[in-house]
Amino acid sequence: MSSEQPSAHYTYLTLPPVANLRSCIGLILAGMAARAEVGVGGLEEAVERLEDEHSGSHPTGYRFSLGEESVIVEVKEQESAASEVGAAGVGGDGWRRVVEMST
Repeated sequence: MSSEQPSAHYTYLTLPPVANLRSCIGLILAGMAARAEVGVGGLEEAVERLEDEHSGSHPTGYRFSLGEESVIVEVKEQESAASEVGAAGVGGDGWRRVVEMST
């Protein structure tokens, strides 16, 4: 048996800086939570947090992934923020984990 983890599969969403499109985040997250069979407790708070990450000045990138009974959502950091040494929570690929929902 191999100890390698399977490669992650992501769903990407890029929202332009238009406030009326923020509701798309909730639709995607609700669908991912249903697919992962994660309860909806905390869904409203998770959506609010993701909506708060939406920028009014530039497109905002979101990356959703399904884990074992979990949904993880990351936000793409702007190049300047991602390149700063020691930027809190920013992985080497420029994505910052914002929400994790699990059973």
